[in-house]
Parts: sequence; C-alpha cells; structure tokens
Amino acid sequence: MMLRYALRSVRARKAGFLGAFLALMCAAALITACGTLLDTGLRGTIRTERYAASPVVVSADQNVHRTTVKHKKGKTKVKRKAKAIAERAWLPASLESTLARTPGVARVIPELTFLAQPLTPAGVGIGTGGRTAYGHAWDSAALTPYRLVTGSAPQAATDLVIDRDLAERSRLRPGDRLTVQSTQAPRSYRITGIAAPATAVRHQTSLFFSTAEARRLATHPGQVTAFGVLPAKGTSTAQLRQAVVAALHGTSAPHPDTAPHPDTIASYTGITARHAGSAPDANTAQFAGIPALPDSTAPHDTTAQLGATAQVTTGDARGPVEFLDAATARIRLVSMGGAMGGTSLLVAILVVVGTFALSVQQRHRELALLRAVAATSGQIRGLLGHEALIVGAVAGAAGALLGLPLGAWLCDRFVALGEVPATLQHTTGVVPPLAALAATVFGAWAAARVASRRISRIRPAQALAEAGGESGAGAEPGAAAQPGVGVGTDPGVAAEAEPEPEPGSGPGVEAAAEPGVWANLEAPRPKDPRPTRPRIKHPRPTRPRPTRILAGLVLLALGVTLVTLLSTLRTEPASTPVTFLAVVVLSTSVALLGPLLVKAATLVVGGALRRTGPCGRLAVANVRGNATRMASVVTPLTLLIGMTCTVLFVQPTLGDAARAQVREGVRADWVVASRGPGVPAEAARQLRAPHDAVTEVVRTTVRVGLDKYAAQGVTPAGLTRTWDPDVTAGSLGHLTEHTAAVSELAADQLHLRSGSTLKVTLGDGTPATLTVVAVYARGLGFGDLTLAHDLVARHVDNPLASSVLVSTTRTQTQLATTLREFPGVQILAPAAADSLQAQRQQANTEVNYLAMRLVLAFTAIAVVNTLAMSVAERVREFALLRLAGATRRQVLRMLRTEALSVLVLGSGFALAVLTAFSVGMTGRAAPSVTPLVYLTVIAVAGTLALVATALPGRVALRVRAVTVATARE
Repeated sequence: MMLRYALRSVRARKAGFLGAFLALMCAAALITACGTLLDTGLRGTIRTERYAASPVVVSADQNVHRTTVKHKKGKTKVKRKAKAIAERAWLPASLESTLARTPGVARVIPELTFLAQPLTPAGVGIGTGGRTAYGHAWDSAALTPYRLVTGSAPQAATDLVIDRDLAERSRLRPGDRLTVQSTQAPRSYRITGIAAPATAVRHQTSLFFSTAEARRLATHPGQVTAFGVLPAKGTSTAQLRQAVVAALHGTSAPHPDTAPHPDTIASYTGITARHAGSAPDANTAQFAGIPALPDSTAPHDTTAQLGATAQVTTGDARGPVEFLDAATARIRLVSMGGAMGGTSLLVAILVVVGTFALSVQQRHRELALLRAVAATSGQIRGLLGHEALIVGAVAGAAGALLGLPLGAWLCDRFVALGEVPATLQHTTGVVPPLAALAATVFGAWAAARVASRRISRIRPAQALAEAGGESGAGAEPGAAAQPGVGVGTDPGVAAEAEPEPEPGSGPGVEAAAEPGVWANLEAPRPKDPRPTRPRIKHPRPTRPRPTRILAGLVLLALGVTLVTLLSTLRTEPASTPVTFLAVVVLSTSVALLGPLLVKAATLVVGGALRRTGPCGRLAVANVRGNATRMASVVTPLTLLIGMTCTVLFVQPTLGDAARAQVREGVRADWVVASRGPGVPAEAARQLRAPHDAVTEVVRTTVRVGLDKYAAQGVTPAGLTRTWDPDVTAGSLGHLTEHTAAVSELAADQLHLRSGSTLKVTLGDGTPATLTVVAVYARGLGFGDLTLAHDLVARHVDNPLASSVLVSTTRTQTQLATTLREFPGVQILAPAAADSLQAQRQQANTEVNYLAMRLVLAFTAIAVVNTLAMSVAERVREFALLRLAGATRRQVLRMLRTEALSVLVLGSGFALAVLTAFSVGMTGRAAPSVTPLVYLTVIAVAGTLALVATALPGRVALRVRAVTVATARE
C-alpha cells in the first residue's frame, strides 16, 4: 500500500525529485569509480611478459617482515606483518646448482635485470613508446623467449642485440652504433642483431648484452635477479613447483656485502634480521621470515615464501616479480581508492541529507495537509522513506553504470601521469557498483528519515499553521510570518500579505479525521454556505532542536581538535588525511549549525549589505528569516570552497617549504643534473680537483622496522663545503659507511641522538647497523636519513646520482667542457636547479589534483543543484515582491546578494586548516596560498552560485505576478 502511494507521489512530482535524483546519481557514480580503483589495487592482474616461457620463477622476497610475540594471561600471540622494500632484492647465483639438481628440472636460466636507457647523441632517451628499457644477458633470452630475426648474438663487451620494436621505432639495423646509459658511464655499442619475442611484449624494451658485460652493468657480483626453471619432459608445472619448493626449503646464505654481526642472525637477502640478545618477552618485536608453505597446501599460481630467502612463483604470480613498480602501484591504488571513496562517501552524505531536507521543506504544506487529515507520524515517515528508496534505487543504478566508464577513465589518467604503470590491468567487478547502489539507497533512506523527523513529530494543527511560513527558521520574538517573504522581513520592503488559510485547518479537524485515512486529502467543507474565513495566527517558528545543536557543537569541537592536532603532525602521510578530514568535519558542523551560523553571518555582514540599498536590506531579511533554507545552501558551498582550497594549497605549502630548505642548505656553486636517468659516477670523478668539493647525491627509501623513511646517500669528502642541513647535534665530518645523520623529526620518532645505534633495512632488503653521528633540522628538504654515497649506491636499482653538487672556482663553461663526453649532463646554477625542481613538483601535484577533481566536481554539481532547488520554491515569494512594487531587476539583485553572502564560511575553514597544516609540517603559520588562485576559487564558487540562482530566478519571474499570487497552492 505505502509503496503504491510512494510511486504515485514520485510520478506526480518528477520535477520536485529531480534535485535529489541528480545528487544521488552523481554520488553513486563517484563511489563506483573510486571502488574500481580499490578493486584494481586488490585484484588487478599483472601479467608476465619477460618470464612467459618459464613456468616456474625463483626470486628474492620483496618484503621486510616483522614478527611480534606477546605473552598475556598465559597465552602467546604471534603477529606477522610485511612491508614492501623500495628496490629489487637479489638472489645468490650459487642457488643455480641447487635448482639444477632438483628432480624434474630440465634447465635453469639465471636472469639479470638492470637499467639500460638508449640515448640520442644529445643525451635524451630514444623514444620507446612509453616503455621502460631494461638490460639483460643474452643467455636469458630463452625466458620469453626472444629469437634473433637478423644478425648474431652478442659476443664482445661492446656488442648489443635490441628488440624489434626499438629497431623499428628508431630505424636501427645491425652494424649501427647505439649509446646506452646504464648503471655505469654511457657507452657506445655496436648492434649485432635484432630479436623478436615469441609472445607479445607491450610494456618494456629489452636490450641484450654479452654475459660478462651484463654482469658488469648489473653491479651485483655473485647475485642474480631471478631464476627461470624449465620442466623436464613429462613434469607438470605443479609438480615442478613442489620439487623446487622442497629443494630450496631452509636454504640461506649471508649477503655478500654484509658480514653477520656476532649477535645477529641474517638471511642472505638481508630481510631476516633477528637480534638474539635476549629471549622475546611481552611486546618484543623480532624481524624474522615467514615460514615456508607446506607443499601439500601450496596452491597453483601463487607464491611460496621460503624462510624470507626465496619465493617460488607460477602463473599470474610471476607478474609482480617482473614488474616491481606494478606491485607497488597496487598498494598505492588501494590507499588512493580507499581515501577517495571515503571522502566521496562523506561528501555525498552531507550533500544528499541537505538536498532531501530542502526537498521536504518545499513539501511542508503538502505534508501538513496529510497530518491534518489524520496521517500518522509513522505513515509520513514511511511515505518519505519509500519515496527515497525509489529515487535512490533508480539514481543508484544509473550512477553505478556511469561510474564504470568513469573509473576506467580515471585509471587511464593515472597511467598517463605515470602514477600507475600500464602493466597493472584495470579490473572491474560487480562489487563496486553493487556497493555504490547499496550506499546510495541506504543514504537516500537515511537522509529522508533525518529530514522527516520534525514534520512527522509535530502536531497536525501546528504543521498546518507552519506551512504558511518557514519551518524552524528561528525567528525573532514577535516577528510576523509572511508567506514566502521570510520571517523577520523589513516592513518597508514588501507589502503586508494576509495568509490564506487552508481548507480544513480550523479547530476540530484533527479530531474529526479517522486514523489511517489517506484518500480524503481535503477536509470537509462547513455546512454554512457563507463561512467566515478564519485567520491563522502563526506561532513563533521553533528553533533548531537541542540535539541538533548539541551534535553540531560536538562536531565543531572535534573539527577544532583536528585542526589543533594537525598543527602537531610533522609527517605528510599522517597530516594529509587529517587535513581533509578536518574540512569534512567542520563542513558537517556547518550543516547541523547552519541556521544559527547563517544568522550569525548576517549580523557580521548585514550592516554592509543594508547600505547597498533596498535590495541589500531585502537580501539580509531573507537570509535571516529563511535561515533553514539558506543553511541547505551553505553546506555544499562550504564544502566546495574548503575542499578546493585544501587540494590546491596543501602540496604547494609542503613543496615550497622543502624547496626553501634546499635553497638555504645548498652551498655549492653549481649543480650537475641529467636529462636522462642520472649523472654517472665517472662524471663526478672527472670533476674532482684538489681544491674543489664534489658531492654525489643518490636517493632511495629505507625502512626502520616497518616504517618507511626517505633517505639519501652523499659523498662524505668535502660535504660541508657543498651542503648544510643545519646540524643541531654532532658533526657531518664523521659520516662514513658505518654511520648516519638523521633529521630532528626522525630522531624524535625513533628516540635517537648523536651516538645512538640505528638499525635500518636498505632499499634492496640488506640490513645495516649504523651509528648516528649528526642530527639536522632541514629534514623536509633533504630527507630524514643521510647515509654515505657508496653504501646507498650498492643497494639501489639506479646508482646514478640524481644531482652532483660542485663547489669550485671554475666557470660553467669549463665544467661543461670537462663533461662533454657525457651526453645529457647539464651544469646549472642553484637557482636554475630550484626552478627545475619546481616544475617537477608541479607535475607531481597533477596526480593529487586528478584524484580530488571528481570530488570537487560532484560538490560543484551539488552547489548548483541545491541553489536551483532553493530558488525554484520561491515563485510565490517573487510574485508578492513584484506586487509590492519590486522590479524584476531588484529581485534578481536580491538573489545575487543572498548567494554571495554565504561564501565567507568555506574560505575561513580552509584557511584555518591550511594554517594548521603549515605549522605542523613547516613550523611556520604561513601556508602557500597564491592570492590569484585563491581569488579564482572564490570567483568560480561565486559564479556557480550566481548562475544557479539567476537562471531559475529568471524563469520564475516570467510568469505574471498576479497569476502566481492568486493561484491556489
């Protein structure tokens, strides 16, 4: 029964539900798009290319593990966690003999993978179609397999075989010379052959060297990237995998670069580092490997961990071994999709609740009539709830379908920006659209329940009486309620209008009606043929409910607490989520305290607006009198301005502060940079002179425990002449391969000081125990950990320097002449290097802008939608104003003034949050807010508000005022 009435109501009021439908549809599309990103991160396929012909691949574990043992109440709890390392972990080459003796193994192929970028004579990378170029030994070509289509295999150190795709793109053929920038100085090679893969290779370019040259360029003597294992005839992949797992189970060897410490047990990959000084007790964390999976439970197409030393993969599990960046991107997508989805859901809830509240307010007279003819509170809530379910289901289904291509477009944009590699295939399942549909339907139902609370609880006579004015606006005592004009309107602005009573609104109607009667929507007419039209005395509109005010104050206090907390957070991963959460929480408090805040705002700006003339006085009266309606408009506008300013200015605040520290800390006269993958160590060696200081800088990421820290390796000799991180304790003069310098932030977090012992896991998983010799203040610009260059360079995939700092009396031309043999290397002044870094910073922020652009677009749509709904309900008010003598231009000017008067709250919240973020991250209350950009944000928001009010306002003013005023509602 109730569903039938709801369907008829929705069909009869299509235009009235259009605003709620658009808000719900956009919310469902946004949640679906974010859900597909999350789904791709969780289930996205990384298909192998390089190892296509090798059914079983043995590689090093790419994680650092921590095992926590807790003893509590006689029970022992063991918790295991793993985090990915930043660089590729390597295996000892000696494992080849173990694998070769395994039953069922026909051939073991060692693999070497390293940086190999083909260059033009100008030092710019040759176009590879967006593919990453890797170098390999020709002996491992069978892993794909690659076969020669022309020429011969490489024999000498300067021989090279390239793949057919690179040859066709660059028009190369056997006999041509090609310069390759690898991990050493760039070298010219003679192309001896061109090879083609037997299966499609779409995401990488392969260059094959002789075995000896490949080992030299790999810079990991005695180690390999992986082993490809080929089965003997009659051996299945599952059987081969089980045999390899059994053969490797429990094998371990010390890392070549790391001698075991007397009290440390370390695996050969450096991932296991269990300090055996004492037995583990409660809350003792130990670093240990994950035990091997039993052969009987090892599934197909998965990974078997072998004591944190090696892992055996088959099927699609080989893809993450080959494409480490894709495996890391999955974690980023999960984090990004979850953050965007959570933010989208919070924004959607705020917008949808406001939209339904405005929709219910527009139907106040209709619902009052239903209450007057004996509709119960439960029936009113049921009707609105069923209407919301219908609108939510239709809008959610449409939005979920729209969200699927939106999610694919978003993923493609991340790939184009380089945030997500193309090797991670976009995955679309049924869970994201179904979750979006469920969230939309539930959100619509909950919003309707919230919006219907008041109209369903008040007495029928009171509901009918309030239908002539705004419900719950919170007028001043003694203010007369004028229909449509707004409580508290200046008597001189509009003519006094007599409220027209509704039929059946007199005393006794509620008692005469039977409960549950819905068909007779009009009260019975009095028997007297000439009845006296009763005058309804409007009661003073009620103020917002105490529970609503209390909830709003609690959220406001929570928002202030978050802002205060933000000023104490000093790491970007911790502060960024709190930044956006603070904006959402403060916007939610605005939604709850909206009527009171609107009235408070009119007290601040009302005087200035009244001086603008009759239109300004009328706008102030309407904003103050119809505070509830204006509160529905304030919420999306506050969200739009607050979120936009936060997105635009958070990253520049952080980046500008980091660049300022770099400018203050770089003492070098010149900075050597590269257009290619980096500056070779040979270039730095040639720059060194007796009276000059040359500092190579290599960047990486290390882990202390499971926590990740940005680190850099610098040349210790002459460091203080080129680099000043503002040392506050200790001295950089003691920096060696066995020591480290840390930032004040890292020192506080890790409880370190000069002389403390620091245990780190380097980029490739190698453990290192270092002594802290210095603590410095400029960690935002120079990273949290500073190590010796040679230590870091041995444990990264790209040992080339990101920059070389030179303190010298030589000129730029003299330095360029010294480095003329190195293509792509350029000599820059520190100011020019800073400008280059600013450009890279701008490119990186594009990813963050894209991630939040959809949320901002949805919020902008909500602003337009809410304003349009707010103006559309005021047709009768405009007609009364016209009859009172106001011109069409004056009414439109009043609308513009109302729209622009609510822009101040959003910008105020955004500036408060950004200031707290700046205090926490940079130590200064000076966020990087570009005035022109900030004014543009306000102008765009104002333009949206003006357009959303002017267009429906002009449409409403086209109808003759007399026709509207005399029409029955």
